[in-house]
Amino acid sequence: MKLLSVLPALGIIALIVVAGCAGTGNFSGKPATPSQTTVTAATPASTTILTTAIPTATPEPYPHALALKQNFSFGTGKVASEAIVYRYWINDTYQWLGDKENHFYTSPDQPMPGYKYLFVFVQMTNNGDTRVWFPPSSNIVVHYNGMTYTQDPSHFLPDKGERGKETPVLIKEIQYFQKLNGDEYVEDFGFSHGTRPDFLYPGKSNSMDGYIIYVVPASLTPEQTYVEIPFNGQDTGVWKLA
Repeated sequence: MKLLSVLPALGIIALIVVAGCAGTGNFSGKPATPSQTTVTAATPASTTILTTAIPTATPEPYPHALALKQNFSFGTGKVASEAIVYRYWINDTYQWLGDKENHFYTSPDQPMPGYKYLFVFVQMTNNGDTRVWFPPSSNIVVHYNGMTYTQDPSHFLPDKGERGKETPVLIKEIQYFQKLNGDEYVEDFGFSHGTRPDFLYPGKSNSMDGYIIYVVPASLTPEQTYVEIPFNGQDTGVWKLA
């Protein structure tokens, strides 16, 4: 009777042991070996990379250009001279006095959209003791944004007045601008009291001083504008307006 009661209990224990082994998945009694599983990381279908573009600096077209009011020497010895670009004036129009009619005219006489006037003031002085040739205003050019501009050919230059005497062209807006030496009012470059000398004579009192007028784009800024003056075939001065 006692033996029969023990047998069912042993069977129950055996079932528990078998069930425990089945849970381990290992019936050899050895440590379980981990299964090899390959895990693939998820890769985005497309990736956007944000970058910051660094603008390339535009090189100076004339890196050695002189500053406004800075002297440039040309010629040596008896014809040693100097030049300077010392002022500029910009406006959409200007008024000039016709000496024969004694009447102010406005330039341009018709609207000129997209353009304006640039006045460049230049002085040249002969520091030697021999007269020297100086470049005409038509040879003095302005550079802006890769383009070159020459003297406005429509500007009325000094001519004989009604009494047969040459007089400077009076421009109303700048009529009281003085020459660099401060001794006289400015006039067209290349003229002295309305006459056109052939040479630059020695001495400060004989300095050639005046303005040259250009028609330029309305977008022009002094910071991007250069004035170039060729002198004796060897020396060339370039000034940056600002």
